[in-house]
Amino acid sequence: MTQRLPEWLTIRLPRPDTIKEVEQMMRSKSLHTVCESARCPNLPECWSKKTATFMILGDTCTRSCGFCAIKVG
Repeated sequence: MTQRLPEWLTIRLPRPDTIKEVEQMMRSKSLHTVCESARCPNLPECWSKKTATFMILGDTCTRSCGFCAIKVG
């Protein structure tokens, strides 16, 4: 018999329409987000809540963190 996980351990799948709405808004404003540039696996979770972290200097970062996928310059 399969046992259900406790509610605090389960996640609800993000709504694709909300994610698409945020993505379209980002494109229309030519905004760059850490979420996309770093290829963050949590992007759907954040965007479904209509939150994002912006890169105010464009799509390039000066930090060069070894774990991050953001373009360095």
